[in-house]
Amino acid sequence: MASVSPEKTRWMRGPSTPLRGALLGLLLERPGHGGDLANRLAARLGETWRVDTNDVYRLLEQLEKTGLVVSRDEPKRSNNRRTHLVYYPTEETPEALTLWMETLLPREPVRLGLQAKLSVARQQDAPRLLIALRAYERECLLLAHLVSPSEGEARSWAALCMECTREAVYAQLQTEVDWAARTRRRINEFLERSD
Repeated sequence: MASVSPEKTRWMRGPSTPLRGALLGLLLERPGHGGDLANRLAARLGETWRVDTNDVYRLLEQLEKTGLVVSRDEPKRSNNRRTHLVYYPTEETPEALTLWMETLLPREPVRLGLQAKLSVARQQDAPRLLIALRAYERECLLLAHLVSPSEGEARSWAALCMECTREAVYAQLQTEVDWAARTRRRINEFLERSD
């Protein structure tokens, strides 16, 4: 990858970078309004990503300020009297998407609320921690069920990419389930020994 000026990579900073990059990719496929793009993101990324339409609009505004997207007020299909903002890629969007694809983004630090609570928990907090860990384990299992990868051969490039994404998310969720179960077991063992 060639040396790139910091101005061209400024949009790739922060925890929302993956969503901003994915939005650029979707816009290159076809323009859309914020709700449409949020729905397309949710369909591509799956149930485990919390894609909020308001967040998508905020990210699109950020991308517009950097010159990577442009919006136009256009009539709604269902009602020509009402309008909405439709976002389009700019001439710089393809290069920005390529740069994002080539850049190894740093792994986000783990900031799970459970881990923060665990780091300062008192022994009398153990029952509440056990309940929270079990609830988290159940949530991860449910999400893993929703994204469990299929065994069939992908019929298109988009299907292959979506399947690989689901596989990665599934593996991460399984790791979280294992961690939660192991942590619950260790807390219970400690409590039994200390009685």
